[in-house]
Amino acid sequence: MGSNEKLSDAEFKQMLNLISRYASTEMDQWEAWKIDSSFSKIYVDISMKPESPGAEESYTDFSYLIVSLD
Repeated sequence: MGSNEKLSDAEFKQMLNLISRYASTEMDQWEAWKIDSSFSKIYVDISMKPESPGAEESYTDFSYLIVSLD
């Protein structure tokens, strides 16, 4: 895949499913990742709760795209 090629819908759904699976099986309470990209460093924070009270409304809910792990 070229560096400027966007993820397909299927790839995006697969990424969300893998992150959900990782959070359910490997993660304790939070993760903080740093990844180099062709543009700059990318910082990813994954946690069990929003950083501040009332912040949940600022998140986009993609739960409907995740296949149940049951």
